Amino acid sequence: MAFLLFVLAQNILEAEGPWFDSFLINASLVFLCEVLIDAIKHSFLAKFNEIKPVAYSEFLEDLCKQILNDKPDDRQKDLTFIPLAPACVVIRVLTPVYATLLPAGPFIWRIFWILLWSVLTYFMLAIFKIIVGLILRCLANWYVNLRLTRKQHVD
Repeated sequence: MAFLLFVLAQNILEAEGPWFDSFLINASLVFLCEVLIDAIKHSFLAKFNEIKPVAYSEFLEDLCKQILNDKPDDRQKDLTFIPLAPACVVIRVLTPVYATLLPAGPFIWRIFWILLWSVLTYFMLAIFKIIVGLILRCLANWYVNLRLTRKQHVD
């Protein structure tokens, strides 16, 4: 998603006309390259570390249980996501985009627009985080229930 945000910001900044068509082409190219790179990377990791393919379904099940907060007492502490670095990247990428949208005028007006865009960005990211969390919980619940019905891996 971060790379797609970069592509969107670059298209908005460099567009001389309609930018949406070039964004769709560039975004799909970035997405396909990311999928290809991840497939190659995981293939090498699995081959050289002798990881069996069934381990990925076990990893997915553990991640789903983390999302649903189904933790046994004997498990180690789970890794958590720290959003500070991605937030800095979003700020760095969106700053030039917002700079092009600022109207020319008095300093107070520019401060007002900077604050308005900052608040809108904050709410947009907060809503996006909530939506992604809900989708992940639904998918995790579906996967754990699927494993329960097939009686695979679930303790």
